[in-house]
Amino acid sequence: MTPLVVYYSRTGHTQTVATSLAKKIGAETIRIEPASRVNLAFGAMEALMSMTSPIKPCRTDLAGIDTLVIATPVWATKIPPYVNMYLSLLTGAEGKPFHVLVERGSPGSDRPTEVVCHLLEKKGMRFMSSATIVEKDVESGLYEDTVRRFADGILSK
Repeated sequence: MTPLVVYYSRTGHTQTVATSLAKKIGAETIRIEPASRVNLAFGAMEALMSMTSPIKPCRTDLAGIDTLVIATPVWATKIPPYVNMYLSLLTGAEGKPFHVLVERGSPGSDRPTEVVCHLLEKKGMRFMSSATIVEKDVESGLYEDTVRRFADGILSK
């Protein structure tokens, strides 16, 4: 298996869980980086409207990758515009499995996962699994059990 973990992280919480997961499944990681400085209020507005926002160039061609994991925070109940942009740029995705890891401030709906699933399934990808981690668990270090179970599920598929 050649997995790729792609994440966006403004505060470092999502980066923490994404890099932990990548180590457990032996994956390369790619950080989605905004093309310009992030204005949180403007970014939250873009997220609410399901917009995209420019990102720095990074690997968007999944040739040679057979499993994708998208790790995203939740902004204003949606995925950040930078994640939307990355997903819109993906190529070579047809038929490949994907997993979704959501990091959020508090428990909530599965809508962010559903949005990622919808966007990737439109590219011909196959949803396999998802996990949600709450910010306070990242801050306290209690996220590792969730990441381990999620990793075990990825490796067993």
